[in-house]
Amino acid sequence: MGHQESPFLSAYITVIAHATEDVEKVERAVRFVLGLISHAEVSLSRRYLTGHHGNVITTISARLSAKQLSPEALKMLSQRLPESDRAFLSRDMRNCLDEDGNLYLRFDKEEAFLGNLKLQQADPVRMKLKFASRHDIETMVTVCRESGLMA
Repeated sequence: MGHQESPFLSAYITVIAHATEDVEKVERAVRFVLGLISHAEVSLSRRYLTGHHGNVITTISARLSAKQLSPEALKMLSQRLPESDRAFLSRDMRNCLDEDGNLYLRFDKEEAFLGNLKLQQADPVRMKLKFASRHDIETMVTVCRESGLMA
């Protein structure tokens, strides 16, 4: 690992831009979230899908390596989240983690475009942070708590 302090191996961010939405705006929302966890220049990829009604759906995603992730990524996220969201995560954190060492967070797309970080289940900017070592759930919860992600 060398001097790499980040507890993470990688991050993956993905969001859907519906036909009614401005793709540039949605990309700005993604870049806001990316900027909280990385200081690197990260390229976004776009995939175009066709929805049920022939409407075009654009999937915007970004993949970050451990090097691209700020070691302070979780702290940066937690500092921007409202206390009510951190309280929610305190109660619900185990549902945000899986056995493969991934932490899943969902952020409000509209709010992110405005430069605010809020949790939102519906139509979110999805973030998957993969923990570096095969952390067990308890260790991951501890890391999340220590970084302030849980109120």
